[in-house]
Amino acid sequence: MKKLLLVALPAGLVILAAVQVLGAFRGQRDAYDALEERSRLKRDFAERSALGRGIPADRPAEWRDEVQALSRWYFDELVAIRNRHPGEPVRPVGLEAALAEGKKKPSEAQLATVKEFQAYADGRLAVLREGRYAPVASALEQGIRLDLLAVEPGPAPEGGGPGLRIDFGLWGAPRYAERERERDRIVTRSVVPVVFRRIAFRFLDEKGKQYGEMTGPGEPYMKLADPERWSDDFPPGVLFGTWWVDLFPREAVTVEIEVENAGRGASGMERPLVFKLVLPVPEAWKIPPGAAYEAQVREAAPSP
Repeated sequence: MKKLLLVALPAGLVILAAVQVLGAFRGQRDAYDALEERSRLKRDFAERSALGRGIPADRPAEWRDEVQALSRWYFDELVAIRNRHPGEPVRPVGLEAALAEGKKKPSEAQLATVKEFQAYADGRLAVLREGRYAPVASALEQGIRLDLLAVEPGPAPEGGGPGLRIDFGLWGAPRYAERERERDRIVTRSVVPVVFRRIAFRFLDEKGKQYGEMTGPGEPYMKLADPERWSDDFPPGVLFGTWWVDLFPREAVTVEIEVENAGRGASGMERPLVFKLVLPVPEAWKIPPGAAYEAQVREAAPSP
């Protein structure tokens, strides 16, 4: 009996170890397959959106329906990937990733900034996931599409009274992965070689004559240049951002908006990207009666 135990015990330990190794191997394989499927899905999304974003700017309903259908397909596929690979590990994103990248403990101000961007990213992702992407105006330039998603008055985040919040989505902006060595590890960051140089507003009165204009730096107050840093579910090729500007003068009936960007190609040369949009000016966008119009644009806050 003792001899049997001496033989059976080591054999059982070997089998148990083999099962554990096999389970770990299957878990690694499942994680690899899930990552491969996600990468393929994101590539397919980028290719499908390339055709849709060429829809003329004067057909907003068609573009809205295209984005909603594309988003519905994309998020349904994400659910299917999770169902096929329930053991897929959760990759660090957002605050967890930011803390992992830091060389020292972040300050309270830095933590607040990261949390603000996480909330902003979650809100933009919800717009796509829930089928609420509906631009109020669009402009096309060299295969890149700028959508104004909302223009709403509110308290300016940097103080100084009420302001006008302009949310936008930029489709088709190129990007590439940049790898840097930090101590004993390699850190990968997504870089979008698009610079926001200037934003200008030209105001027209009820007779169509120019009343005045407001010009300032084009860098947004907030910008999700790498949205997948905040959520692994974000589809690729969409850059979300928000400008905050002063309220418009009361004389403005129509506003012509010009956004001047610059894109850098593989050769390193910059190409100008100028988007032009025209919108009627509702009462909510104007300064209150009797208020002085100062025509100032606040400086943008840097991205974390």
